[in-house]
Amino acid sequence: MHSERKKLPIGIQSFEQLIREGAVYVDKTKNIYEILKPGFGAYFLSRPRRFGKSLLVSTLEAIFKNKRHLFKGLWLDSSDYVWEEFPVIKIDMSSVSKKTNVTLNQALKEAVNDNALREGITLEDKEPERMFQLLIHALVKKYNQQVVILIDEYDDPILKHINDPEMAGKNREVLQDFYKIMKSESGSLRFVFLTGVSKFAKTSIFSGLNNLLNISMSDKYATLLGYTQEELESYFPEYISELAESHSLSIDEILNKIKFWYNGYRFSKAENKVYNPFSSLLLFETKEFVNHWFVTGTPTFLIELIKRSSVDLQSFEDLIEIPEYNLNVYDVESLPLIPIMFDAGYLTLVKQSLMGNDIIYGLSYPNYEVKNSLVSGLLNEFSEKDSGSISSELLQISRSIINNDLEKFFSLLKSYFASIPYDLIPKKELNEKYF
Repeated sequence: MHSERKKLPIGIQSFEQLIREGAVYVDKTKNIYEILKPGFGAYFLSRPRRFGKSLLVSTLEAIFKNKRHLFKGLWLDSSDYVWEEFPVIKIDMSSVSKKTNVTLNQALKEAVNDNALREGITLEDKEPERMFQLLIHALVKKYNQQVVILIDEYDDPILKHINDPEMAGKNREVLQDFYKIMKSESGSLRFVFLTGVSKFAKTSIFSGLNNLLNISMSDKYATLLGYTQEELESYFPEYISELAESHSLSIDEILNKIKFWYNGYRFSKAENKVYNPFSSLLLFETKEFVNHWFVTGTPTFLIELIKRSSVDLQSFEDLIEIPEYNLNVYDVESLPLIPIMFDAGYLTLVKQSLMGNDIIYGLSYPNYEVKNSLVSGLLNEFSEKDSGSISSELLQISRSIINNDLEKFFSLLKSYFASIPYDLIPKKELNEKYF
């Protein structure tokens, strides 16, 4: 019999719900305290999707709403943090409608209005940025306190149209007007926190909010999201034992296998690697080593970008080197493949070096899950076959090698190559890598 274990927080993005349901909470409040310590702060954190950004925002909300009872037994509760209540405006951009700039405009009005109604405040129907400004003023007056602003997935209305630069640009303009209120009202703000996947230039966040600190690659916050090796082992021991049992492996063997599949994300020059939290939880739930994370949203836009790009895919196997300044900011009009793959979590930091005064990052796949998923996705796209028939053909090819049946191996290979469309090969470049 296993000791009683807490349930897995799969799909729970609300800190309050997670605590009330008694699910496992990997205590990140010591890291969070570092953000809160200076008093005022404006921060931006970029992480791949499903990495726990929404839960972090929800945890910050609970802290600023002074819900100390939820933090009983957590690091923050016994620290010297001074608990007090602040008015909070929280907007999740992934849940607002963003099909066009018109629907986005309307959805932002509704999001601001929802925040106002929760506080018993009535706003006139004006442009969303003006309503945002009026809400800040009303909250300062009501609480006689500065306001906290939490914006989750700030870039989602742009990312949703990444294959349509015109609509992405229109949505960016709507966001630009909205976000610049945070600059003009900075005197009324106590704390601002934004999360996203990418750091888009020209959203006026990064130019407008001149005190916005980008902590995405900071050593101090490298393990703010994702599970460290130590956290994985100390918060999920029963699940690890069960997994080892179901795969007939020792604890050491199962830990190595989990590491090979799901560890390897590194978000700073510090050597701290973290596990993808989403994949880890689904592994404990299903007990299956499969591509959990990729399946939840195959990035067609990424595969399109790779198809259009001149990057040699072979280089992902080794190390792709890129100067730090190229990794940081880009725009919807010109989407560079490598920074986008890094932001989206398909490449991670493996090493760092100096060339003159420039920091050079070496990037590669974080782990087997990501590499395997991306290669399979590309194989489907480039061979123009469905994944089912590819898998069955690859099994036949593998089996013919194992059985030392070279005749069958070459005949399968020949038919596979024959199915690859000719137009993939630029006439000028009939070189080895295309085969």
